Amino acid sequence: MDLGFKDVAVLVTGGSSGIGRATAVAYGREGARVAITYNSRKDAAETVAEEIEAAGGTAYVVPLDLSAPETIAAAVASTVEHWGGLDAVVANAVDWGPHDGRTDKVEDASPEWWTRIVRANLEGNMHLAQQVAPALRQSAHGRLVLVSTDLAERGMGGGAWAYGAAKAGLHGLAASLQHDLGADGVLVNVVLPGITLERGEHRIIPRAALDKITAGFTARHLPDVSELADAILFLTSPRTKAVQGQLLRVTGGHLIPA
Repeated sequence: MDLGFKDVAVLVTGGSSGIGRATAVAYGREGARVAITYNSRKDAAETVAEEIEAAGGTAYVVPLDLSAPETIAAAVASTVEHWGGLDAVVANAVDWGPHDGRTDKVEDASPEWWTRIVRANLEGNMHLAQQVAPALRQSAHGRLVLVSTDLAERGMGGGAWAYGAAKAGLHGLAASLQHDLGADGVLVNVVLPGITLERGEHRIIPRAALDKITAGFTARHLPDVSELADAILFLTSPRTKAVQGQLLRVTGGHLIPA
């Protein structure tokens, strides 16, 4: 099915790996003009740009740091100037914070660690929404997708509470943005990935444990990054016109009670 992305101008933040890479290349296959951002790995982003071009799209690479609002403004301005506008934005970039700051108990966490994660992942995406809003309002089919996580709803131990709290804030942000941007025809939605695989594997979870975890979900299947890309393209397609303010969970369903 033609999703209507031919020559559509897209911005995917955090497009150098994982879900961002899969989404950017998927847009390329649809003939879109795809800008991707990177924080530190310019070489990886340039490799993805080559994949986008090989798939049939047009690529553009810009730096962006969620913790630095001025880089967000610069990345958006550069992309809008390069494409002559902007039709769809996928807020996928993430900042996990320094590993050595993670603690199992909330009372042991430093305010500096907590603040960095919340500011980058929540405030950073708020800055992104502010910067892309004018261009999306001018588009004939403006679309904004915020990439969250199922940790915002189910939680997890091991210091994930700061990240989960920041991502949960995106749900509230989208709930209000749908009224603001929706007045100008822009659709705003949230995608919640769960445990996500790439080519059938997970970068941390070993195969034996992964099979057991998979069997514990009602779909008996954990999504691949390509399935997240499919969900994002559906939400940002010009053919999708009435999906607004939704949380789309691409997680494998519910965990089966032990």
